[in-house]
Amino acid sequence: MNIELNRTVGQQAAAHPASKRVFEKLGIDYCCGGGTSLGEACTQHGIEFDELAQMLNSEESRSVGARAADLDFPGMSLAALSDHIVREHHVFTRDENERITKLLEKVCSVHGDNHPDLFEIQKIFGRMRLELENHMLKEERMLFPYISLMESSIRFGQPVPPAPFGSTQNPIKVMLGEHDVAAEQLREMRRLSGDFTLPADACTSYRTLYQAMEGLEKDLHEHIHLENNLLFPKAIEMESAEPSMVGEVREGLCSHESTH
Repeated sequence: MNIELNRTVGQQAAAHPASKRVFEKLGIDYCCGGGTSLGEACTQHGIEFDELAQMLNSEESRSVGARAADLDFPGMSLAALSDHIVREHHVFTRDENERITKLLEKVCSVHGDNHPDLFEIQKIFGRMRLELENHMLKEERMLFPYISLMESSIRFGQPVPPAPFGSTQNPIKVMLGEHDVAAEQLREMRRLSGDFTLPADACTSYRTLYQAMEGLEKDLHEHIHLENNLLFPKAIEMESAEPSMVGEVREGLCSHESTH
C-alpha cells in the first residue's frame, strides 16, 4: 500500500478501514480530525512517518490476509490447533475488546441521549468482555496445556498424567456453557442494534463501532466453532480411548507429523 505524507487521515481511513485500528491505538482522530494530513498527524503525535507507514501496512496485510484460509484444521494436532486458537482468536478478541470498549464510551457520550439502546449494548458488551477474558485465561492456563500434555504423552508412549480437574470433560462442559452465554450476548447486541444498522445521525466513530462489533462477532463464531466442533470433541475422544487404542492413536499422530 502506497502511503503519502499529504494524504489526509480521513482519506486513509476511508480507503483502508483497517487503518482505523492503528489510528485508534495512536490516538489519531480520524473522525472530526479527518482533514489532518498523515504528515501533520505524525508531528502532532511524535511518531516518525516511516514508522506509521509500517504500522498501517502491517495492519492492512493482516486484514486482507486470509488468517484461517488454507489451514487444515481437522488434520492439525491438538497442540497446534490450541496454539492457533490462542494466537489468532484470543489475541484478536482481547485487542478488539479494548478497542470496542473505548469506541462505546465515545459513541455513548455523544449519541446516547438520542439512542438509549447504546447504553444497553455497552452494558452487555462489558459483561461479555469480562466473561470472555476469564474464559480465555482458563483455557490458556489449564485446559489447553493439559490437552497438549495428554497428546504428547500418548505420542511418546508415556502414561497420561491425571488431570487436575478429574477429566477434560469437566472443564469442557463449563467452556461449552460459557460459549452459549457469549453467543446469546452477541445475538442480543445484534438485536438491539437492528443488525448493526446505522442511524441517520451516525458519525464515523459510530460506523467504526458497528463494524468492529460485527467483526468481533464473526471472529467469535469461528473461534467457538474450532473449539466446540474440533478441539473439544477430539480431546474427549483421545482421553476416552481404550488402552488398546493408545498405540493406534500414537501411530496416527506420528503418521500425521511425518506428512507435514
